[in-house]
Amino acid sequence: MKQTSRRLLQSLGGASLLFLLAGCQTYQEQSAALVTSFHTSNIASAVASVDKEAKDHEGSKDEILWKLEQGATLRTAALADAVQLPPPPVIPPKDPAVTLPPPLTQAEISTAYVKRSLAALDQAEEKVNYWEEQAKIKVGSEGFAIVTNLANLPYRGRAYDKVMLNTYKALDYLQLGQADSARVELNRALQRQRDAVELNQKRIAAAQEEAAKAREGKVKDETGKSASYDVDKAQNDPRTGPALGQAFAESTAPIKAYGDYVNPFAVFLDGLFFTIRGENGADWERGRKSFERVAELVPENPYVASDLALASAAAEGKTPENVTYVIFETGTAPYRDQLRIDIPTFLVTSRLAYVGAAFPKLKFNGDYSPTLAIGATGQTFNTATIASMDSVVANDFKNEWPTIVTKTLIGTATKAIIQAIVQKQLSDQSAMAGLIGGLVMTGLNASTNIADTRTWLTLPKEFQYARLATPANRQLTLTAGTQTKTVSLDPGAVNVVYVKSVSSTSPLLVSQFILK
Repeated sequence: MKQTSRRLLQSLGGASLLFLLAGCQTYQEQSAALVTSFHTSNIASAVASVDKEAKDHEGSKDEILWKLEQGATLRTAALADAVQLPPPPVIPPKDPAVTLPPPLTQAEISTAYVKRSLAALDQAEEKVNYWEEQAKIKVGSEGFAIVTNLANLPYRGRAYDKVMLNTYKALDYLQLGQADSARVELNRALQRQRDAVELNQKRIAAAQEEAAKAREGKVKDETGKSASYDVDKAQNDPRTGPALGQAFAESTAPIKAYGDYVNPFAVFLDGLFFTIRGENGADWERGRKSFERVAELVPENPYVASDLALASAAAEGKTPENVTYVIFETGTAPYRDQLRIDIPTFLVTSRLAYVGAAFPKLKFNGDYSPTLAIGATGQTFNTATIASMDSVVANDFKNEWPTIVTKTLIGTATKAIIQAIVQKQLSDQSAMAGLIGGLVMTGLNASTNIADTRTWLTLPKEFQYARLATPANRQLTLTAGTQTKTVSLDPGAVNVVYVKSVSSTSPLLVSQFILK
């Protein structure tokens, strides 16, 4: 074997090791422990798992995602009973004469977890804001992803991540009784929904530019000459097109007419806050407009009309009294799986007709409680959906799909071209070198051919709510499936009871706060 062949094979071996060490697991595989604990309502295990992953991924490309998972998981822990939670660390006093403080109360433990949730979400937002300040991804990162996969780019947060990040922070602050801080987060959530439209337009323009460069011959064929790769022709290929179409249709099936990047739950919470906690006419008018918008988004919800009337009365100076809201988080958000779709490469290389490319696909969780029944002094009220997160996530996926397809097609075709070039160069040296080089490159491409399946898994499937007059005995009985829990309402003019159910059989996790 000639010296050049040996050096090239050694380089290929080193590159293979590098990419394999970079990791070829999907996010579903990486997060399996958290998901299992979360879905089985093993809160202590879920907290331990997410704390470890969040710490291990600090400074990594996936830091934002794990901080989001941590923030949501710790919020869930704040709703749980103390017996479901890991005991807080206790530092024994150095002086043996000093006794240990008494065990924390349920309220103190819940508050501690809310504060930890806020800290995690703050760290996520800090990184989100950093990436938003960057004009574009660094060239080195983009190039590395082209020859590996899109999952190797930093996770910068999707539009619905950012809206939910600030919405959860607002809820955390309300739980702590810090209304002014909640107001700030609601303002940010509203702004993020507005910004998302512009950011998506820029993302689509960037994908179109990449597609144009490929079509204009900015890639090389196996002879080293400039070659073009037409993304549009690839998508219209009789083998590739229908497969892509089916994956897209199944992933976007739950979409409702919310509009791009609109989260009705965030709008509802905005309306509720500014109606109840409004300080002036501008606040009350904002509350009324938010409820007006919610009524347009989810006209089938039977409680929204009453809340719109309440907001209109508040705008006229009539203060809401004696009202209880029950907010219900149910199920878990969709996850991203991957599927192989053959894409044409004969457009740029005669050595390979088709090559398998990994694309993401949304899958939806059907194990959830479809409603929560609230018993109050002989009456029963059922929660109604205010926001389908299946729809919110699917709509974001729909908007991201053109970029995903373009980058995956170009990236996979580029790797196929590189493989063809290397095999040709080695085969020109010797048949054995060509054979070994082909095996190495095939293994390398297989190890990096994974889709970007990263997505916030600890979000709910749906947000629901019910609105009722506060019962005279201030007692509520909550029922979902076989799970029941009784709640005694704290003294307040407007109360909010927050309930979470992860699956159809999981226990109800409940907390409450006074909005007024």
